[in-house]
Amino acid sequence: MPALMITAGSLHRLRRQLDAVGDGTAATILEDAGRVTGEAMHEHWRNRIAERTGLDDAGHLDVRWFGPLLDELCLDRGWGSVAATLMGDRALLLESGDWAEADPSSSTAPGCHFSRGCFEAFLSAQAGTSVRVIEVECRSRGDAACRFLAMSAASLIDVQDLIAAGGSWRDAYPADELPG
Repeated sequence: MPALMITAGSLHRLRRQLDAVGDGTAATILEDAGRVTGEAMHEHWRNRIAERTGLDDAGHLDVRWFGPLLDELCLDRGWGSVAATLMGDRALLLESGDWAEADPSSSTAPGCHFSRGCFEAFLSAQAGTSVRVIEVECRSRGDAACRFLAMSAASLIDVQDLIAAGGSWRDAYPADELPG
């Protein structure tokens, strides 16, 4: 599938228009569209890793190189910088202070729905198993950075329950697993 450029402003406008409909479908529609991009992004990633490292299977990439190479890919594609941090053995935290989909201080809730779907498809393909992603902080909501947690479905339920009860996602992890 050929790559097509879509600007961050287009995603911002699309989200605002879908939110204005008011029936709660904006996140679902954007996440679904993001999954298609995530699948294409993984195909590009797989080829890029093969070229850069000689690995036939990007799933065998050493974890030390995953974060820097993902950051490089996201920057090259215009999404912004991203740092990847393992949260013990239960989750991967992706953080960006300049994520393109974020529309700073435009919402009361996380709004990078397209990216959430994209990361979910990309990381599932990379891991060879289902990976769930939740955006726990977002510049669209006024947070300092966009933060996505990637984990198993069971771990996701635990984090969602904690947030729904008024807690912070950070409370789901021991202090020594949290980023500095």
